[in-house]
Amino acid sequence: MGAEDSPYAGFWSRAAARAIDLLIIIATFNLIYLADRLGADAGLWTGTGLGEGSPTGAEFSMANVLRGLFFLAFPVFYYVYLHAMYGQTFGKMALKVKVVNEDGTPLDYRKSFLRWLGYFLCDLTFYIGYLWAAFDPRKQGLHDKVCKTVVVRTDMPFPLPGAAEPEAPAEPPPADPASLDTGGSPPI
Repeated sequence: MGAEDSPYAGFWSRAAARAIDLLIIIATFNLIYLADRLGADAGLWTGTGLGEGSPTGAEFSMANVLRGLFFLAFPVFYYVYLHAMYGQTFGKMALKVKVVNEDGTPLDYRKSFLRWLGYFLCDLTFYIGYLWAAFDPRKQGLHDKVCKTVVVRTDMPFPLPGAAEPEAPAEPPPADPASLDTGGSPPI
């Protein structure tokens, strides 16, 4: 089976999907930052207080805590929610690949969150965990190995492991006509 016949998504399509996802996250951060900055400059809400001449202690306002929570929580939401609901992020949708469990079932929220945490393992190994997918027969990165997931192409059917063709129901043996005839009178 050649690489073009494999149901598993290759390293380059996965890397491109990750790049698209990172661009979407960065664009979202920039749009939110721009809207926040314009709203603060217009006096609609308080600014970050991180500029020159800001009063001491303004960095720990409730507005800044909410800003920080958004910038920390949005990537978690993006990866975990989209993987659990659709099996794919927007980058994976664009490249027609999808994350599933090794048995072909969709991910749940717990597995999606653990897989997202697995990205940190790949980062801690100086990205070798991501590169692992280029050489693995099932194209699994370190985060996939840990979570027992695979990334498959959506334009090809994914063969379920251990799935066999359903057997035809066995035909009942032909009835023995002699067994129906008892040869005597029925018991009363």
